[in-house]
This record gives sequence, C-alpha cells and structure tokens, in this order.
Amino acid sequence: MSATLTSTPVIDALMAAISCLSTEEKEVLVERVRGQMGQEEEIPQWQMDIVEERLRSLENGTAELIPMEDVFAELDAKWGARS
Repeated sequence: MSATLTSTPVIDALMAAISCLSTEEKEVLVERVRGQMGQEEEIPQWQMDIVEERLRSLENGTAELIPMEDVFAELDAKWGARS
C-alpha cells in the first residue's frame, strides 16, 4: 500500500496525545489500530466460500487444473501480449 502521508489537525492532536502514553500503552494502541485496520480489509464471506470450495476440489481431486502457460496464452490472445 503506497499512499502519501499528510498531517491533519486530527492526526497532530492524536500524536500529541500519544506522546503522553507509556510504552506499554502505545503497544496496546498499535495492536488495537492494527486490529481495526484488519477488520476493514477482511475478505468477504462469499469470496472465502469460493476459496474453500476450490481448496476442497483440489483436495478431493476434482479440480480442473490448467497449465500456467495455457492461461497466459489465452490471456495474451484475449487482451494482447504481456509487457
């Protein structure tokens, strides 16, 4: 994830408040923020259902495997050569 980081009055105020915290409190805060960010980026259940279904088909041998070279050839034919 590459984003330009900018300061805002809210961020400045938060940083001032964080500077008053102990190291242990800062660690707890970091973990809670990471947890919240992880929740925002969770994979939707419908996508997980598809992944699980495909894994089951691989495990039970019913998956139709396509060689990578064939996939690339089909994509190149459809959208043009890869750069």
